[in-house]
Amino acid sequence: MGSRLRRIGFLADTHSSKPDGSDLPQQALDAFAGVDLIVHLGDIGRKGILERLAKLAPVLVPAGDYKGYLPAKDAGDVAPVKVIEGVSGASVGLTFNLSHPDKKITMDESGVQFLAHPLADLMRRRFGREVDVVAFGGTHRQLELEHEGVLFFNPGSPTLPADRRGDDDLGSVAVLDLSADRPRVELVRLSKA
Repeated sequence: MGSRLRRIGFLADTHSSKPDGSDLPQQALDAFAGVDLIVHLGDIGRKGILERLAKLAPVLVPAGDYKGYLPAKDAGDVAPVKVIEGVSGASVGLTFNLSHPDKKITMDESGVQFLAHPLADLMRRRFGREVDVVAFGGTHRQLELEHEGVLFFNPGSPTLPADRRGDDDLGSVAVLDLSADRPRVELVRLSKA
C-alpha cells in the first residue's frame, strides 16, 4: 500500500444484505473506474460487496471494530493499516468513528467539533504520525472540511444515505486524488438518472 497511489475510492456504511453484493449500486462501481485502490471504512455487511469492488481495484478494509456483520472467519480480509500514502507523499489516516477512541473530535447535528489543540498532536496519537487527510465513516452522510491544514471527509453511504436528496438519489461515495501538491476529494452523489 504505498507511494504509487494516485486515486483512491472510498465508501462506508453499505450494510450489504445480499450475499453477492448486488445491493451496491452500479453507479458506485462506475464512480471508482480507474482508481488504484478502494477503501471500505466499515459497516460492510455481506462479503460479496467486497468481491464486487475487487473486480475494479484492490480493496482495503482497515483495522478496527466497525466491520459490520462481515463474518469473523473473513477477518483475514482486514488489514492492520491505519495510514496510507499517495504518490505525492500525502498521508491518509483511516478510521470509522471520528470520535474514537478519545472523543477529542465529536460530531452532532451542527457538524464536527474539534476539542483537541493542536490537532497535529491528536493525529500523532491516533495514527502514529501526522496526516494530511482523515477519511471516516459512520454517519451515512457526506462531509468535507479542512481543519488546521488537515482535510477531513466522509464518503457517506451508497446504499443508506442519511441525507437522501430525492427519489433518484442512491447515496454517495468519494474519490480522493493524491496526485497533486494538495490532496483533493470529490464527493460523488449517485443517481438513478
